[in-house]
Formats: sequence, C-alpha cells, structure tokens
Amino acid sequence: MNIEDKELEQFRRSQRRKDIIKNITIVFLLILLALTFFSRTIMNLTLPQVATHIVSEGEVSPRIRGQGTAEVDDPFSVTVAQARTIKSVAVRQDQKVKRGDVLYYLEDSESEELRNARQELDDQKANFTKRLFDGTLSDSDITRMRAGNYRSDDELQSELASINRRYERANREKAAADAAYEKLLAEEDDSEPSSSTPVEEEVPDDDVAVAAKKTNTGIDAPEDASEGTTDDDPTRRKKSKYQKKLEKANIRKIDADLALAEITAEKEKVINSISAELELKGIQDAITKAEAKVERLEKEEIGATITAPVDGTVTSLSYGAGETTSADSPVAIIRLAGKSLTVSFSVTKEQAQKLKVGDEAKPQNPWEYEDDFKAVLRQIAADSSDPKNQRLLKFEITSSSVTAGDSVQLQLAESTKSYDLVVPNSAVRTDANGKFVLVLQTRQSPLGNRYVAMREDVKVLAKDDSNTAISGAIGAYTFVITTSNKSVKSGDQVRLADEEERTEE
Repeated sequence: MNIEDKELEQFRRSQRRKDIIKNITIVFLLILLALTFFSRTIMNLTLPQVATHIVSEGEVSPRIRGQGTAEVDDPFSVTVAQARTIKSVAVRQDQKVKRGDVLYYLEDSESEELRNARQELDDQKANFTKRLFDGTLSDSDITRMRAGNYRSDDELQSELASINRRYERANREKAAADAAYEKLLAEEDDSEPSSSTPVEEEVPDDDVAVAAKKTNTGIDAPEDASEGTTDDDPTRRKKSKYQKKLEKANIRKIDADLALAEITAEKEKVINSISAELELKGIQDAITKAEAKVERLEKEEIGATITAPVDGTVTSLSYGAGETTSADSPVAIIRLAGKSLTVSFSVTKEQAQKLKVGDEAKPQNPWEYEDDFKAVLRQIAADSSDPKNQRLLKFEITSSSVTAGDSVQLQLAESTKSYDLVVPNSAVRTDANGKFVLVLQTRQSPLGNRYVAMREDVKVLAKDDSNTAISGAIGAYTFVITTSNKSVKSGDQVRLADEEERTEE
C-alpha cells in the first residue's frame, strides 16, 4: 500500500468518528427536546387527578330521615295467669278475629302454677305442725296456738320485760351474797378479828329488820351464856358469833345461786316460747296467703282454650304447638278494630323544631309500597334516653303494605332556603380539626399552569341529598375539589380531569 492509500484510509477513519459523534449529539439533542416538550405530560401522569366544582349561590332542601318498627297503637295483650302447654294454634298472624274466637288449644292438664301453689300450701302446713310439736311450747300454749290465738307484740314485750327484771334482781342478790361471803372468809384469815371494828353482814333487804332486832336485844347462842364465867369466854363468844355469821352467809350464797339458776332457766323458756310463737305466727300468715293463692288460681283456670277477648287483628303470636306459656306474659297481641300502626324514631331537638304535628312523611324506598302509603306526624315528645337534646317523632301509618313488626324508613323535607355558598356534598371533608374544602389554586410556570390543592376550613349551614351550604374564608366562583383518583392533602399538586373545561355541575 502506497502513501496515498494510507492517508486516504486515515481520512476515512477520522470521518467515520466524526459522523458517529455527530449522530450521538443529534440523538441526545432530540431526546432532550422531546423531554422538554413532553415533560408536563409525563409529570401529569404521576399527579392525582381531580374533579372540581365552582362555588356558587344556590338552594338547599334538607331532609330529616329516620327508621322505626311498625307497632300497634295501644295494642291489646292477651295473657294467661298460668303456665299451660300449647296443643295447637288456631289462628295466624294478621288474621282478623272476633271476641270469643279460639286463639290456642291447650293440653288438658292442670296449670303448673296451681300445682306449685298447692304444694307450697302443704309445705307450710307441715312446717307449722313440726314447729308446734318440737317440745319448745307448753301444752297450754300449743292448745292456744292451734286455735289461732296469738298474743300481741305488747303482751310479748311485757312478759319479756317482767322476766328480765326478775333475772336482774336475782343476779344482784347473787352478787351481794357472794361479796358478803368472801368478806367473811377474808376476816377468818386474820389471827385476831378486830374488836374495834365490828363485822357488819350484808343481808338481803328482807332480812335487815331481823338482823337489827337480834343486835339490839343482844341475843347470842345459848352456849355462850353457860360459859360466861371462864377466862376465855369473850374469845369463845366472838368465834361462835363469827361462825354463825359465816354459816348464814354461806346459806344465803347457796340460796342466791339456786334462785339465779331457776330464774335463768325460766328466762330461757320464756324466750324460746316467744320465739316459737312469733315463728308460728309467721308460718300461719304464710298458710293464709297460700290458701288465698290456691283459691284464686282455681277460679282462674281457663279450661282447654285461649280465646280472643276483643275484636281486632292478630299482629303477633308468641307461642307455637308444644311450647309452654309463661304466667302473665302475652300469648298474643291484637290490634283493636279502628286502631292504626305507628312508627317512631328519634331526631335532634333542632330538627324537631322545624316540624309540626300534621306534617306528612314519605318513604325513603317508595318502590316497596303501594300508592295508598301515608305517614302523618302525630306526636313530638322528649326522648326518654336523652330528653335534653333528642325528640321522639311518632307517625301514624296507613298502608296495605305495612304490618306490625315491619321496618319503615321515612323522610321529611324541610323548607327550602337560598345560600351564598353552595357546594356538592362530596366537596366537604372532615378530619380531627373539623370540616373543610380543598380549594384549587392556579400557579403560572414556564411550562404552563400548575394546580395546587389548598385547605380552607368551613362551617356547614345546611345539607340535603346533593348539596351543602357552607360559610368560610372563600368566595363565590372559587373552584373546589369534589373527587380524586388518589388521596389529596393540602399543598399537593394535582391535575384536572379535564383541563380544557371546568364543568359547573
């Protein structure tokens, strides 16, 4: 290869490198240009898409809604006084009946209440007999109580007070006798009884005069006089006198012990007798009540059927065949002829103030009822569950499609009012800080408009099925966000669902 060929080859190689660099540069510039022109579109694909609505003046027609169960107004409850087993049911729900028509057929058996009442009476009589002859009462008391003669509370109190007084006297006498005897025993321990301090014996009240008489007359034991001539006569006489006093004190002590034991036994007997009499009196009262209950239940035996006591429509049957009724509980509910069904539900005090008796309500689901449906507000009263803040609305229902027990949904329209700021219900949002709307703000940029959602707190003035009247730091003709395909927070950049047309829905 000559020199010219080599130079030509080098030139070609250099030219190829330049072409490659030029092509790369062109591609890069094209990509950069494409990114510049389509950056807005790419960015919009990542932003939440929102729909907006313009705030405007409008009307709001709020509605009060509620739901309740259809009930019979002043229903008649059919009850039986005893538990009876149902043999078969003679009617069906919503059937019209006349007074005397059979509602239930019963098993041919005695009521459980009557059997229990008779058993209770037998048990009380057995308790009375057992307590009467348990050995506590005397024969005279038994005879008296069998005849139904019981002492009054005053008589029992008087007897108890008398025995308590006797017991206290005997107790005091025993204490005095014990003290006197112990005192004499203490003197016996002295080597020489004191001659200057005579021993005065404590004696019961009945013996005071006799003891004083003996002391004044100077009567001593006979043997003292016969030995008065010896040198130790004074000492003997003193010892003999002391022994007699000690013997007499001991006898007094024994008598007091016996008397206390006797009165204690008598007191216990009196207390047992009073307790037994009170208990027997209570049992006798229970027997009297049980006899009256048996007599009443025997008169209330209803036979083999339960019949309708009034004319009307059977709205509820509580029992089926084979089931046992409960005493005094309703076995059936009858709507009296001419009585209507009612539906009640609770509303706020403010809502109730916008209503008046006579207002008509419409069903929330009218397609479920015939054309004769009519609901009229008959009563507005305080709700017992919250009388300060809630009111109970009672409606009279007239409809061939409604029976007792049906759930009925009603609605009432309040008066329509105009407001300066009205938005769709979906535009109003709620969080821990209260209610707010997201206002759409427009910001200019080299690549076009940018849209940002900003929070504005509002107060709800009224609301109906579609719109909400609000007040706040926003003006008319402001765009608010109603819906979005992603969660949107205040300060987020968003894109419009249709940037070329903001519909005023």
